Amino acid sequence: MRKIIGSMAISLLLTSNANAKTNTYVSLKYANGSGTETIDYAGRTKEATFDMSEVSLGIGLVLAENNHIELNYNTMNTDGYDLESYGFDYIRSIESLSFNLGEIKAKPELGIGLKYYTEVDDRSGLGLNLGLGVSAEVFKNFELGVGYEYQNVQWESKSGYFGNADTSDEMFDFTLFGRFKF
Repeated sequence: MRKIIGSMAISLLLTSNANAKTNTYVSLKYANGSGTETIDYAGRTKEATFDMSEVSLGIGLVLAENNHIELNYNTMNTDGYDLESYGFDYIRSIESLSFNLGEIKAKPELGIGLKYYTEVDDRSGLGLNLGLGVSAEVFKNFELGVGYEYQNVQWESKSGYFGNADTSDEMFDFTLFGRFKF
């Protein structure tokens, strides 16, 4: 999986150098929030809540002024459980809703993405994330933003004595992110 993500990142860089109208960027994101894990096992449902924090490192490509694609690597801690994920996000800035914060122009953003999650006990899952945020270019080639994100992870089924256990996680988090364009 890491080789695939690496190949995609190199492709993004090569594409950006071939087309002068595009920009590449490196992003760093910190998220903090909470979630609920739901386990369905032998006809019974059990829910547990947890706190979570996440750090993401990404490489992105601005396709047009309002469209970004981003590949990212994420590490997450959920009440002592460490997770890793690799993801792909599409981010759309809403230029028509832009507003000024003094001299700085802020743009609302919508995002949607897919992530492949792994856990230390070799459990894996596929996730969908939806986000809403605001970003502003605070320095030349550097954007800073805040957002709110929803993540849903469907974990692989685990077999047990009484049947399969199906597990899903729903998480809501506040994010702080930066993008350095080059």
